[in-house]
Amino acid sequence: MNTASQNLPRHLDILRERLLHPTDYEKAFHYFLEEFGGDADFIAMGEVEAAPLIVAVLSHIASKSLGKPVRVEGARLSLVRDHRFHHGSAAVDGRALVFFYFEDSNKGLVTIIPGADGGAGMARFSLPQNLPVNPAHN
Repeated sequence: MNTASQNLPRHLDILRERLLHPTDYEKAFHYFLEEFGGDADFIAMGEVEAAPLIVAVLSHIASKSLGKPVRVEGARLSLVRDHRFHHGSAAVDGRALVFFYFEDSNKGLVTIIPGADGGAGMARFSLPQNLPVNPAHN
């Protein structure tokens, strides 16, 4: 467990495959926690980023999910540049928010704990087309 850094391409492929499953993408979140969470070498691979577009999308999703306007606060976002993979955490309305996003497939997953119903609330998302995730990549 927590060994994603030992074979990152393989683990990212598994994570992407689980995320893209048509109905059972929740397994992607559990895989992310089990294999990536707590892996200090994986965490060190990431470059800290501001990613205002991602933060705005996460705020929008959280507001819809919780049924009221909320703001993402204390966001800690990272980019594993060689794999175009973003991940991070934040707080929203006193809850934990965890996300990851693949640029190549334009798909990500956000999880809010606890969600509106008390369990974990999950939503798959895509970013608006033709907008750079990071303006510095232009």
